[in-house]
This record gives sequence, structure tokens and C-alpha cells, in this order.
Amino acid sequence: MEGEKKVMKDRCIHCKKLYKPQASKATTQLKRHLNKCSYLKRSKGKKGFINFEKAGYEATEYGLSGGFEQTKCREIIAKMIVAHELPFSFVEYHWFNALMKYLNPPFQKVSRATIRKDCIKVVESEREKMKKVFKKIDMISLTSDCWTSNQTIGYMCLTAHYIDSDWKMKKCIIGFNELAPPHSGEVISDAILECLIKWGIQDKIGTITLDNASNNDRAAAILRNTFQGKGSLHFEGLFFHVRCCAHILNLVVQDGLGTIDGCLVKIREGVKYLKKSAGRLLKFGEISITLGIETCRSLCIDVKTRWNSTYRMLKSAIHYKHAFEGYALRDSNYEWSLTDEEWDRAKKVCKLLEVFLDATELFSGTLYLTTNLFLVEILK
Repeated sequence: MEGEKKVMKDRCIHCKKLYKPQASKATTQLKRHLNKCSYLKRSKGKKGFINFEKAGYEATEYGLSGGFEQTKCREIIAKMIVAHELPFSFVEYHWFNALMKYLNPPFQKVSRATIRKDCIKVVESEREKMKKVFKKIDMISLTSDCWTSNQTIGYMCLTAHYIDSDWKMKKCIIGFNELAPPHSGEVISDAILECLIKWGIQDKIGTITLDNASNNDRAAAILRNTFQGKGSLHFEGLFFHVRCCAHILNLVVQDGLGTIDGCLVKIREGVKYLKKSAGRLLKFGEISITLGIETCRSLCIDVKTRWNSTYRMLKSAIHYKHAFEGYALRDSNYEWSLTDEEWDRAKKVCKLLEVFLDATELFSGTLYLTTNLFLVEILK
């Protein structure tokens, strides 16, 4: 507005600068602007700038061909923060804003509070898209797991698995919620059912895979009874509760490791002793080289609740068996030497663990079906 008269102005689609049109309707001033428009020069890939080719769907989806849009840019930033688990304060970083301003001069800085709201909008938008996808799916399988954090807060994760119209296996986390104590079967089943109702898929559940715990057995029984009462139970409930085979293997291995608990304690404490001092590690390495042992493999300490880490600890310790024996003769404070019998038992268990590790990795696949594989691996 100029006074009370409306004046239509021309706007550069690259830098958004406004120009008052000439009375003669000539475009000379617009041409002069294009010759010096810094944003246009950058987008054309002048010397000193990288010229990226526009790739298929991205150019259309994010409107790259139609110039810069602040709202679309904020949406993309929000998706980036969600996908890469970045902090909301990322948008306030100096060099991030310097880069965005360089690439897009019209870019306006946003605060962490604003981008948080944008992230919530993105999540809500994606949830609505997934709801539309689920409406076209006849049957959905679930997997769920519960655990307690270092802050003693209980969490439950619920994942939906399905086959899309192109016969491709898909999965989507539909619930990641705090689970109020006690973690009984009733609490778990109520949390799962609430999540299913929220997504509108409570009548499409075919199976649910859970760990082998008594509270999970109770939760599965309650859910089965609920779906059966509504007449929405697939296969008459024969395959509704699937027990996690990887968890079964974990229980078997943990029980088996108890037979060499004494060996594990010695190896674990011996590795800790060496890793506490750079001088000890250096001496251990020198002994290994003298004995002709390859030192490309590092010593590692296991996590007691993760048997695969125990396998790695055993494997590395067995590799350096003679180095451990040589070091014990040179350090009088080292008191965790294994007998020949203990080393033999450790080798046998390590060989068995390798079979269990291969089976567990096969069962844990996410890009292929696993229900038809576990029986063959168990029989091995």
C-alpha cells in the first residue's frame, strides 16, 4: 500500500526482493537484478560453488523448483531433527544458521521452542499418514518389549509388522511409552490395548511376540480373551502368543555360562587389571609380539546381561592365552591365571556360543521373515 492506493509489485522468485513496476512496463530493471542476484548465482553453480543435480521426488516434494519457502524449510528441519535424534537447540547453533543463510538468504532463524512445535506437528502428520496405511492392511503382527532405565523408569515399546500392497515387509513403532509400576500382566495388556485403539487397529492383530516372562504370559492371555470376545481373533488364537526365540536362546546360554562362572570371573578380572594401566597393556602387547601372536584383536570386558559380549571376551582371551600365561610369570600382582583344564572348558563353551550367536543374529533379522527359520537353527 502506498497511501490509499494499492501498488502491485514484482518479486524475485529467488531472493524474494520486491520491485515497483515501471510505468512503461519494461523489464530492464528486473533483468539487471537477475544479473546481480546472489541467490540466483549460487543456484546456477557459478565457479566456487557446488552444483547439485535435482533428484526426482525430492525436487517435487520439497518445492525446490519453486524457490525458497520458510514454512517448508522449517518442516524439513523438523523431520531432520526427528530422524537423526538431534536436540531442539540445534536450530540455534551459530554455524547451522550461517550455513542456512548462505544457502538461502531469505532464511529466518527459528528458536528451539518453535522447532519443538514443528516436530510435534510433523509427528502428528506422519501418524495420520500411517493410520491411512493401516486401514488398507488386513492383518498386523506385534512385537513388544519392556525394560527399566538407569533412572528406574519403566518403558514399553510396541512395534507393528505388516505386509504392504507391494508384498514388502514393513515395520513401524506405534508406541514408546512410560509404563507405570507394577509391570504386571494387567498393566502391560492395558497399555498395549490403549495403543492399538489409538491407532484404530485393535481388530487387525494376528500375533504378538513377547519375552518369556510370567507377566507377559498373563498380558497375552488377557489380550487373547479381549479379541476373542469381540470376534476379531485371527486363526482362532492358535498362533496369537508367539514366544521370542532369541530370548529363549538367551536363557539357555545364560544357564550354560554358569558352568564356567569361575573361568569367566578370572578372565574378566584379569582383563580389567590389564586395562587399568597403560604400562601393563604395553607389556602385555610386547609379550604377545615376542610369542608371535597377532595383536590386531583387542581385549574386551563383557556386560554380564549380554552374553554375546561374554562370547567376544572369551574369544579374545583365548586368542591371547599364551600371552596371559607369559604376563602372569612377569607380574607377581597378577592373580587370575587359569589352569589348563579351565582354558579347555572355556574353549569348548566359546565354540558352542559361536553357534548360538549365528542363530541369534539370524532370528534378529528385520528385513526378512524369521518364523520359518528358527526350527532349523534350533535343531542344529
